[in-house]
Amino acid sequence: MTTILNQRIHLSTALLVILGIVDLLSTIAWLNLGGAEGNPLFRQFLAHGIPTFTLAKIAFMAGPIAILEYARTKSPHSAEAGTWIAFIAYFGLWGSQLYRLGQTLPT
Repeated sequence: MTTILNQRIHLSTALLVILGIVDLLSTIAWLNLGGAEGNPLFRQFLAHGIPTFTLAKIAFMAGPIAILEYARTKSPHSAEAGTWIAFIAYFGLWGSQLYRLGQTLPT
């Protein structure tokens, strides 16, 4: 069993972290191809360079995950449900954005 601070790493948390990393890497790849950041908040971070943008993306992902993991110690079932809801919502938004971007590519 894998542990962090003597707690199991739940599949929902692992998938949320992986999705965050995939989102970050795909965004950087998109930016390198000449694309633009669609989120106005992160566009501001990007104005300060890729390292600042990357740190902001990581911080905005780590904060909510830390809160969910703390909540897991108090109410495991609610935190697990919340983590899955966050993953599904994030995946849906990310996927819809990829689909939208795909529609703009020349054929």
